[in-house]
Amino acid sequence: MFGQTFILLGAAGALSLAGQDAAQDPPTQLPPASASAPTPAPPVGLPFPSGAEVLSVDGEALGVLAGVETRPGGERILHIRRTDGSMTAAPASVASRGERAVVLDWTRAEFEATAATAASDSASASPVPPTM
Repeated sequence: MFGQTFILLGAAGALSLAGQDAAQDPPTQLPPASASAPTPAPPVGLPFPSGAEVLSVDGEALGVLAGVETRPGGERILHIRRTDGSMTAAPASVASRGERAVVLDWTRAEFEATAATAASDSASASPVPPTM
C-alpha cells in the first residue's frame, strides 16, 4: 500500500509541476510590424502631378501630363503632351492616378480618336475673318 501511495503522490506532484510550468510561460506575442511593409496606393482624389507619365488602359505610353485645367463648371481637363510633342486634352473623369503614372481608361486608339476629334473641333471653332 505504501508503494501505491508513493506512486499516486509522485504523479500528483508531477501534474502540479506541469501546471506551474504552463502558468509561468509568457504568452505568445505577434512579431512587430516590419518596416518593409508595402506602402498603400495614393488615395483617390489627389491631384494629378504635372510631369507624370500618361498611360493607356493597356499600359502604352501616351505622353506626359503638362497640366490640369479646372473649368468654371468644376470639370477638370488634363493637358497631355503626346510623344510626338503635340498637345491634347482628356477629361479627368477618364483618368486615375497610379503610383508612378496617370492612367487613362482609354486604349491608344480611343486616345488618338479623341485627339483627332478635339483638333477638328478647335479648327472649326476658330474665327474666320470677315470678307469685304
